[in-house]
Amino acid sequence: MSTQREQLDLFVAITGDIPLRDDREMMSAPMVSLAKRSPMRLEWEGPSGQRVTITASEQTGGIATIYDFDILLWAISQINAGVERGQKPGATITFRPYDLLKALGRATGGKNYHQFKAAIARLQGTRIETTIRRRDKDRMEVFNLLADYTLDEDEQGRPIGAQMTLPRWIHRAVVESREVLAISPLYFDLTSGLDRFLYRLARRHAGNGIDNPGGWTFTFKDLHKRTGSPAPFGQFSRDLRMAIKRDALPTYTIIEEKGANGPIVRLEWRRLLL
Repeated sequence: MSTQREQLDLFVAITGDIPLRDDREMMSAPMVSLAKRSPMRLEWEGPSGQRVTITASEQTGGIATIYDFDILLWAISQINAGVERGQKPGATITFRPYDLLKALGRATGGKNYHQFKAAIARLQGTRIETTIRRRDKDRMEVFNLLADYTLDEDEQGRPIGAQMTLPRWIHRAVVESREVLAISPLYFDLTSGLDRFLYRLARRHAGNGIDNPGGWTFTFKDLHKRTGSPAPFGQFSRDLRMAIKRDALPTYTIIEEKGANGPIVRLEWRRLLL
């Protein structure tokens, strides 16, 4: 039987459509792998000295992917919706996997549930060491992308219910410091991991087209490091130019320009022709 404190800490997921939100500081640093076959370790040091090291547990076979991160986006959006409704949601969410998969636009069959189980395990097994929310860049914060999770199944292994607990690092950003940004539901339609990263980067830095009317630029070299891509720089540049050619990001356009130290990418609010 759960204690009174545990009952108070539980947040029951809201069914139906809710506004999507993302963690602001996680949108411009590598916290997950862009490749579906992910490595066991990634490291990044940003231009201001911020650092991120990501490692995976041996059981999961690799760090969480940007597709696995959809589960965290859903959880962040749920907690944020609770806050906006005047609640004080705890870090633990009680939910039905069926509702989560439907919200992400995914099928809900047995194969999809097994994929969900693998994804939530990778999130829990992915360890982050970072300084990106600290002014003192020598102070490291350590957490797993999920603190823990519980899956309830019937005798045939079919899902009945579930719980997952966000790490304090993410929960504080949503509930206390309110470091969240709205994202387009069309994000889930992006099938390229690089496109997904570029959209989140654009949303974080290019904003709504008012504060930064000229968009935001990054060098190819910076993006190669920032994405955590294991591909050689030449291959990454080719992949990036393919993303520029696709120009598939919701709300934002991608433009290649010449820079003083090599090619750069401009992420800019998409101006619609009327």
